Amino acid sequence: MLPKNVLKTKRGRLLAFSLLYLSEGIPFGFSAIALATHLRMSGVGLTEIGLFTASLYAPWGLKWAWAPLVDLIEFKRFGAKRTWIAGAQAAMIGTLGVVVFFDYSTNIQLLTTLIIIHNIFAATQDVAIDALAIKVLPEHERGLANGFMFGSSYLGQAIGGSGALLIAGKFGFALSFPFVLLMLILILVFVTLRLQEPPSETVNKTASHESVLNEILKTLKQFFKELYQGFFQSGPGPVAGVIFSLLPFGALALGLVLGSALQVDLGMTENQIAKLTMLGTIFAATGCVLGGWISDKIGHRKALGFWYVLTTIPTFFLARQFTGIEGTVGVTIELFFYVSIAYSFTSGLVQGTSTAVFMDLTSPAVAATQFTGYMALHNFVYTYSSLWQGKYADLHGYAKVLFLDGWIAFVPLLLLPFLKPRKQSE
Repeated sequence: MLPKNVLKTKRGRLLAFSLLYLSEGIPFGFSAIALATHLRMSGVGLTEIGLFTASLYAPWGLKWAWAPLVDLIEFKRFGAKRTWIAGAQAAMIGTLGVVVFFDYSTNIQLLTTLIIIHNIFAATQDVAIDALAIKVLPEHERGLANGFMFGSSYLGQAIGGSGALLIAGKFGFALSFPFVLLMLILILVFVTLRLQEPPSETVNKTASHESVLNEILKTLKQFFKELYQGFFQSGPGPVAGVIFSLLPFGALALGLVLGSALQVDLGMTENQIAKLTMLGTIFAATGCVLGGWISDKIGHRKALGFWYVLTTIPTFFLARQFTGIEGTVGVTIELFFYVSIAYSFTSGLVQGTSTAVFMDLTSPAVAATQFTGYMALHNFVYTYSSLWQGKYADLHGYAKVLFLDGWIAFVPLLLLPFLKPRKQSE
């Protein structure tokens, strides 16, 4: 159990935000890894799984639409951001708990709908956590804190994915739901509800309905003014960043629906998938920290371009191993195991560095909303990539999807020279 003053010390802040990001990773790993694997084992087609996977990422691609609400609506009594985080976590627990009461393998549409709702609350939680981090983290702690936060998110995905699959392998998949729900409840009770958020700098103690409306309009006017300056009066980088965030960040296929489906089609057991997921997560987290550290030394944009290219190497290599037009002929479980781990490491390199690039483009005056906008568009890439890759794999097989995915990864490199850090305002 965390002490209520945990946010007052550096060690406490690192621990608190790591645990909060852990709560993001657990349900996401469960849905994207464990549940997607179970659906494939239940005979669900690649197109349907692609649609399901896309539904995981869609709310994260649209969270910019409601992100300003987290800044504008404050529940001061219990902590402005803490209330948003706790409320979102409670809703996440509720929506995931509903799935226990119906046969999700035969009712994929209802499952997809619930997962979309679940991820709307999860994305809202993410917005509130980032806003709280910006509020309490000193500038000199943010780099290290982001490393721990993203590393914890990977760990959460391993717990929700590998942990759930291990439980499913021993006790049946139905018991994986209570496992995930218990993890979320523990974080809500012993972490989120015990946070003591610093009070907001501006507080309206008493106000009439008219003055409240005027204050809201004034706040909105200032907000949009600063947002406009952040995007359009800070050099070409912030605008180019919008386009860049909509393009694939390296090769993606092995980390989306194809990766999960291939594991099943190769005949991997739940225990083997759990082991691969756990090792992949460790390598991804290592890549995240290492990539960020190296990028600080050689430059964020230069490093990111190099990392993008690295993600195509395991992708092209695996694509060349398929000897048949359909199926998995030519690819063994052992080969896929090592290729997948290599890919996880390179994708971690990208994650640790891309965040720094977008932070370089962001104005501190609207940091939460502008940065959320970049990340939302960035996450939207997962949605359309999952859709086209699942459909294309059903029509043309795994190898062609991997080749096409690898070549598309080079397109964003054309924009890197334009992603210059924003100009400092006077």
